[in-house]
Amino acid sequence: MLEIWGRKNGNQVIQVLWTLGELNLDYKRYTVGGSFGGLDTDDYKTLNPNSKIPTIRDNNFVLWESHAIIRYLAREYGQGTLWPNDPKKAALSDQWMTWSTDGLMGTFFPVFWQLVRTEESERDYEKIAKMAKKSANILSILEGHLLNNHYVAGNELTFGDIPLGVLLHKYFILDIERPSFPGIEAWYQRLCNREAFQKNAMAPFGSSPSEWLAFEKAGEYD
Repeated sequence: MLEIWGRKNGNQVIQVLWTLGELNLDYKRYTVGGSFGGLDTDDYKTLNPNSKIPTIRDNNFVLWESHAIIRYLAREYGQGTLWPNDPKKAALSDQWMTWSTDGLMGTFFPVFWQLVRTEESERDYEKIAKMAKKSANILSILEGHLLNNHYVAGNELTFGDIPLGVLLHKYFILDIERPSFPGIEAWYQRLCNREAFQKNAMAPFGSSPSEWLAFEKAGEYD
């Protein structure tokens, strides 16, 4: 059976769990990372010398780095679905997966960190507003694409939608100013209608460090 190491509310772990859900793959998950620790043990470092999550083991094959894991799973188990048969659509999926990190993550994740993982008294609301606006400006690129496409590679969900979908769920939940993005909003609603997305990407994460930890611990046992 495929094995995965990581806590359920880790951003990159969520991406892999959603992928596994879309592929209907059975797996065993081991809770490590965050408040649970376990990343610095010799056993875990043997699997992942970076002491980060997620890590998977598929039979005797060990792999880390979330995007590499998603690509591997989609190619190995989702030919014709998550991994398009058309090489151009696969390339588009890869393009938007890379863009999620290189284009959006750097501006949006500071917003999430400030509003969820930082005490209210220590938040820089000027920075939050500035980075939220930058994120919206970047998202206008995705908006232009999704006005004419149901998903990033066309009419069907592919692996390229997954990292973006996990980030955009946080974007739509957080209390920030958001311009109207009809294309993105319609795409996000399609994701919200998917059972695997509901199960793995839509768990609550709170609005303070204490709420985050409470949801983190509760989520492991729900």
